Amino acid sequence: MAGQIPRPTNVETTNTGTTYHIQEDGSKVIAGTRRPDGTYRKPVRVRAGYTPLEENLYKGPEVQQRAQARGIPGLGPETQRPSARSGHIPGMAPDSEPKAKPKAKPKEPKEPKPQAPKAEVKAKAAPKAEAKAEPAKPENRLRNLRKKLAEIDALEERAASDLSEEQKQKISRKDELQKEVEDLEKEIAQLQI
Repeated sequence: MAGQIPRPTNVETTNTGTTYHIQEDGSKVIAGTRRPDGTYRKPVRVRAGYTPLEENLYKGPEVQQRAQARGIPGLGPETQRPSARSGHIPGMAPDSEPKAKPKAKPKEPKEPKPQAPKAEVKAKAAPKAEAKAEPAKPENRLRNLRKKLAEIDALEERAASDLSEEQKQKISRKDELQKEVEDLEKEIAQLQI
């Protein structure tokens, strides 16, 4: 009889489906079972107060904080201050009639503002765009101008009769672009000094 466990009197089932048999002395035992290969699995004693890992429910840090912040320990609901949202001032007699909200005044139509012509609005927007294009780095601008000059040289090599109107205009701007390239090269040279 030394190796045998007393028969269970009560049965307790956990959330995960584990069945504990509660002994007469109060200890819990998981009953022995038969394995698929036919061998017998011995009953397992469970320590007092033990909860298996699968029974422990995970509570994240936010949930734990909310549980702790529910109130001040030892302070009951009857000793807490009345809510400030109630609108009642302590010691003042309660109003018998609730205050009515003042009626909204009819709004007078506002005079329409004189609108500027659309041409002026577009004219005001154009200088902003030019101002944004100006602060481009001189090195980048120089590279773009040199690229345009190379295109013009390629167009000049072609026969003049094959050129479109746009291409002819591009060739006519060659002198302007060369002057701008020279100016930018001087500016870059001054910046590097």
